[in-house]
Amino acid sequence: MQIDYRKLVILLLPTFLRQPVLMAWLRAMAYPLQQLHDRHQAARTQRLYELRHTSQICFIKDALNNEFGITDYANGFEIEDINAPGEWVWIYDENVDRFDDEQHMLFDDPTFIHNISAILPPTSAFFVLVPQSITIDETNEARIRSIVNKYRLASRTFEIKTRI
Repeated sequence: MQIDYRKLVILLLPTFLRQPVLMAWLRAMAYPLQQLHDRHQAARTQRLYELRHTSQICFIKDALNNEFGITDYANGFEIEDINAPGEWVWIYDENVDRFDDEQHMLFDDPTFIHNISAILPPTSAFFVLVPQSITIDETNEARIRSIVNKYRLASRTFEIKTRI
């Protein structure tokens, strides 16, 4: 609700006191209150905007697109969820008892995987795909990170990548 304090001061003043000097003086006194009210309204609007956006993917995309002024949502930001696809890879042969068989050494097993990152799930929970129209420099990356950190779940991690 927008309040016009210039009119309110005049309307609350009795008619016999409505002189130009007194009205100007009261308007000058009400001016800081008008500024405070305007800042409160702007902060309230911003807070309501933030409360409407949750950690759902569609709302994070909307917040990013609004921040960078992208109106074409087909070519805007994308959120790509990372699921660990594929089958489980066993490091050792399941049929061999590794602790009792002394001839079966750890590195002699042909099914041993030497690269531990091949069997671990990805460290990030999702990717934020940035459109090619936006360059990923330090300031843009910081803006993207701050928006996504504001709305994402605390347990979810993410990486920023350029959309191909």
